Amino acid sequence: MSKMRLLKQLRLPIAAGIVLFVCAAPDATRAQQWEFEPIVRVGGEYDDNATLSIRTDDEVELTGLLADLRAVARYSSATTTFDVQPRVVLREYDADRDVAQDFDAEDVFLRSTLRHRGRSITAGFRAFYDRQKVRTAERAISDLDIDDPDDVTEDDTARVVLSGTRDKIRLVPYLSYDLSAVTTIGADFVFSDVQYDDVIAGSLSDYTDTRLNLNFRRKMSDRTASLLTVTGRTFSPEGGAAADINGYGIQAGFERELSATTRVTALAGIEDADGSDSSQSPEFVSTVTLQRNLETIAMFARYRRSINASGAGALSVRDTLNLNFRRRLSEKVSAGLGVRTYRQRGKEDAQNVNDRDYIQLQSNVQWYLAPSLVAEMSYRYTVSDRSEAIGERSNSNQVNLWFIYQPRTTPKL
Repeated sequence: MSKMRLLKQLRLPIAAGIVLFVCAAPDATRAQQWEFEPIVRVGGEYDDNATLSIRTDDEVELTGLLADLRAVARYSSATTTFDVQPRVVLREYDADRDVAQDFDAEDVFLRSTLRHRGRSITAGFRAFYDRQKVRTAERAISDLDIDDPDDVTEDDTARVVLSGTRDKIRLVPYLSYDLSAVTTIGADFVFSDVQYDDVIAGSLSDYTDTRLNLNFRRKMSDRTASLLTVTGRTFSPEGGAAADINGYGIQAGFERELSATTRVTALAGIEDADGSDSSQSPEFVSTVTLQRNLETIAMFARYRRSINASGAGALSVRDTLNLNFRRRLSEKVSAGLGVRTYRQRGKEDAQNVNDRDYIQLQSNVQWYLAPSLVAEMSYRYTVSDRSEAIGERSNSNQVNLWFIYQPRTTPKL
């Protein structure tokens, strides 16, 4: 397909750009505005059901070595901030049967953000690219490092299969304009393109999902602001899976600073995404986010009801809860708990094979061996329940041990 060929042609320039930027960054760090930091994580992993198989006689038990290599380059001035974060995750497993080559992986990620603040205009973008195995790409994880709502993606299918890779690009340019000291209008454009390679025929479908959000914000007081968002979107599955689906929606709510360390944001409204069936009624959608950051405690909680795109080839309604809690227990030890759970159903409660309940629980402990060297152990318990659709469920236990070297800044909590 033309898009897949384009993505493959872009991989080499993207990789070359990463290398050139990282090589040049140490010179740039001599300038006061630049910071550069390598982050190295090495460790091991054990998973007693690596493919979330519903058959106990088909479960794959994996033990492997991992290396997570990344670089963070940041620029900041009085009006502009910019960062770029290339990352490579290497996985090498010792499987109990002759499928190790299907699990070994070299996953590549790139993230970049830019924000420029003028006298009355703020403009910027967020850009994300990843290429990784379907086995990990389609498995939602509870990530305790996430504290930005824009970093939470909800497009997985939980179809964790052996073969194939997923290429994903997400681009988010945005612009806002201050009409007055209390009123701001803006827009953001969200473009997602997902392509699958070497997957089982018919199991996953390439797609693009495009959203345009028009935003209105008005300060009601020093701590409270009212919010209004109008949305238009197009979901385009490829390969003849389904026709394009156009939709629109509106949400209203508020944002409030409960204290200097705590913020809550709440939005509610409706979204209509009919496709070729105009008989379906709009769906209720909402988002409630709570963020709290203290010197020794960090908490991120979000409930969201949304109409989601994925490689399943259709839109679905999903109720999602994310909860991350981290605490510094002592000078040497910190701990964290995470929950990621969702309930997904076809629109208008139509039962289909994409219906599922999913939950992942995580706990981790970090031991600070030195200011820039940390040992981390984490445990994840995952359940994918499709009992209402196909009468089956699966679960897995995953344990990771990491050693983290981060020379310039201490890892979070």
